[in-house]
Amino acid sequence: MTEPRPDRGTSGGRSLKTAAEALAALRFLGASPEGVTPEALAAELGKSTATARYLLNTLCQEGYAVRDRQAGTVRLQETPPWGDTWGEREAPDDLTRYELPERLSDAVTELYWRTRQRTYLARWEDDDATLIVDARGHQGLARIPDLAERIPLASAHALAVTKALIASSGTRSERLREQSYLAPFTDTTITSTPAIELELARVRRRGYAVDREEYAEGFCCIGAPIFDPAGRVAASIAISTPAPRFATHGEELTGAVRDVAATATRGWSDAESGVPPPDDPLRTDTVPGRV
Repeated sequence: MTEPRPDRGTSGGRSLKTAAEALAALRFLGASPEGVTPEALAAELGKSTATARYLLNTLCQEGYAVRDRQAGTVRLQETPPWGDTWGEREAPDDLTRYELPERLSDAVTELYWRTRQRTYLARWEDDDATLIVDARGHQGLARIPDLAERIPLASAHALAVTKALIASSGTRSERLREQSYLAPFTDTTITSTPAIELELARVRRRGYAVDREEYAEGFCCIGAPIFDPAGRVAASIAISTPAPRFATHGEELTGAVRDVAATATRGWSDAESGVPPPDDPLRTDTVPGRV
């Protein structure tokens, strides 16, 4: 569940129609085309079920959403109240076996120096597996037990580096949902289809993925997508870190992962469009600010 946001601009009492809460509910509906329940929205927003139900009722009354009484869920209307369209609900699908530019190796190096945590670059394989194509670390830095270079779809629900890819792919998301069994690698692994759907929706909305000891006890991971110049997700970049460090520095580590992913995306786009690189290119002989 995402951290509850403090109420803004309220002066006591319940403010069920605040813009922030309504927009958050609307975003959640947009990321969940199959519809959501009041309980799921309450868990997402950190609110009571009653509050979530009031928000959904309001969106239905104002023409933004429609209720499926048989399923007990609420989903977006096919078109918004002003007509026209909502636009594309899913990001363009990812690329399979995309030849990643060499400059992404610089991004892996930069993220390693910024965090001093084990760092990974990954892309899809033809058979829905994820392939780790580059990594950084140093002697004595703990490794995730049993993590192979090739990660099958059957393990993808438990790792941030794969969640960051799957969330952008309607095809792979559907295949993951169709899995009859999601292996519980640890006590915190997400193993139900509704829960993984909510998790992927959170990844799409936030722009990054997290696993909290979901693949291996004692290890947490943070991953973010890297987009090609056409706006398609071509790779993901991630770090693994001991759980105690994540507990104390999770926000800073997440910021570093997101920043490096965004910089790599911009650099790739600039290179394709002919924009010259900065005067001060990435250097691996100095250590940028560490987390």
